[in-house]
Amino acid sequence: MAVRRAKGRRVSADVVRNDQVVRILRLIRDLARIGASDLYQLAERYGTTTRTIRRDFDALRECGIPVLSEPGEGARVRWYIDTSSSSKLTNMLEASHFLALRVAMAEAGALRRNESLFAVMEDISTRIEHALGPKQRDALREIDRCFLSWEKFAWKEAPHDVMWPLVGAISSRRQCVVSYRAPSGGNTEKRYRVLPLRLVVHNGAMYLHAWQSHYKTVLLLNLQRLQKLEVLDEVGEVPPEYDPDTLEHSAFGVFIGKTMEKFELRFDAFARPYIEERSWHPSQELEPLADGGVVLRFSCTPSYEVSNWVASWQQHVEVISPKKLRGEFKAYGQWLAAKYAGEE
Repeated sequence: MAVRRAKGRRVSADVVRNDQVVRILRLIRDLARIGASDLYQLAERYGTTTRTIRRDFDALRECGIPVLSEPGEGARVRWYIDTSSSSKLTNMLEASHFLALRVAMAEAGALRRNESLFAVMEDISTRIEHALGPKQRDALREIDRCFLSWEKFAWKEAPHDVMWPLVGAISSRRQCVVSYRAPSGGNTEKRYRVLPLRLVVHNGAMYLHAWQSHYKTVLLLNLQRLQKLEVLDEVGEVPPEYDPDTLEHSAFGVFIGKTMEKFELRFDAFARPYIEERSWHPSQELEPLADGGVVLRFSCTPSYEVSNWVASWQQHVEVISPKKLRGEFKAYGQWLAAKYAGEE
């Protein structure tokens, strides 16, 4: 197999970005562990310049990490992280971030197979351990007890021998060969050569966005249906066609399609409060009606996800458009009437 190398400029840029991330993580760790240090000591330790260290400090301050100074030996100034202002650091950590870290570290056995990824996780964990202190750390651990997160179960139930290699492949842009069984294809095993792009959690299940260069399309793969995964040495380029934000706006759930359709649904007064209190799609528009109902309009890829959601509202919704979906529900209503005719 011929290994395709990325262009020299791209490789060097990636190396620079990776070095910056690693240096800043180590900077946080070391300042928390060994205390205050001057710029020259830090520059020598990380093999860079004092100007670069100053820029790192500026980046940390922009993220909300309190980097302060104190008088050192002679005219030199020593720098340290203010762990007493741990509330600022606590605010940086959203529940989802800490939960993801907790799940990742709990799966240490599977994660250790990817040494570089585990090292990053350890650095982040060290930052929490030393920068926040035991009191704040214990408070963050209560997150698990405050949220019933179905995303948490999705991460735990996903096949770890597939999920963690995929995380490594996505972060390093490695091509993969996957064996996949889809119910729509009669559960016949098929092999694809793909570039993994992003993991997605939806309705308690994990999916993978993967670029299939032969068909020039983004595949949506359920991790539970992945039979085998082989991570290759070949590096791939994220295609310009892949825009996760555009996909999110085009899908009603996770289903990816190439066409868009406008939907118009009329909900009655009973359903109106439930419709108005949530955002069902990024493109949605609401029109209140004089009879107490509301019209919901949005544009997305037509799929079973839309049909199933509309059907879940039963007698409280009427499909105005598209005509095809209205016809499907008309036929479904006739089937229901015939199926349950004569029953009380």
